[in-house]
Amino acid sequence: MKKILALLILLPSFLMAQEKLTYSDIIKIKNQDLFLKTVIEKGYSEGNSTSEKLYYGKGLSKDKMEATDWAEFTTLTGEFYFEQSNLEYSRKRAKGKPCYYDQIVSEIKSTCEYNKIMKHSSSENGSVNFTTYKCPGAKYKGYLGFAQIDGNGVVQLFPK
Repeated sequence: MKKILALLILLPSFLMAQEKLTYSDIIKIKNQDLFLKTVIEKGYSEGNSTSEKLYYGKGLSKDKMEATDWAEFTTLTGEFYFEQSNLEYSRKRAKGKPCYYDQIVSEIKSTCEYNKIMKHSSSENGSVNFTTYKCPGAKYKGYLGFAQIDGNGVVQLFPK
């Protein structure tokens, strides 16, 4: 009986941990199919995708314009990114443990080789500097970069 009770108490936290994006998830993405597998298995829902860009979010609003976290894949270039919104709130909620953005950045810095600062431009954020790295064992071709933009943490692929 104690084992069943312990399992019932621990199971929700185990399942929630399974939904967090990890460094290991990101370096396995080499194409659109694996991007979709990752976001679907991590609990993201499809947003307002187009033929050129796939948008996925966690906690999507009914109009699919707001979410707690975002993921995007550009079909023409194979570029993708993951964004954890409101890092300050996420860090407080994590209660001393790193939020998943901080955990991924830590693993990139300890596992990968620094490349250089690269700029990424978008109509929404303008031009943003990213610290980029070449990661061993990555399935994608390019460099993985990270930056904080308006309080959000972004992990971005810069394809070759």
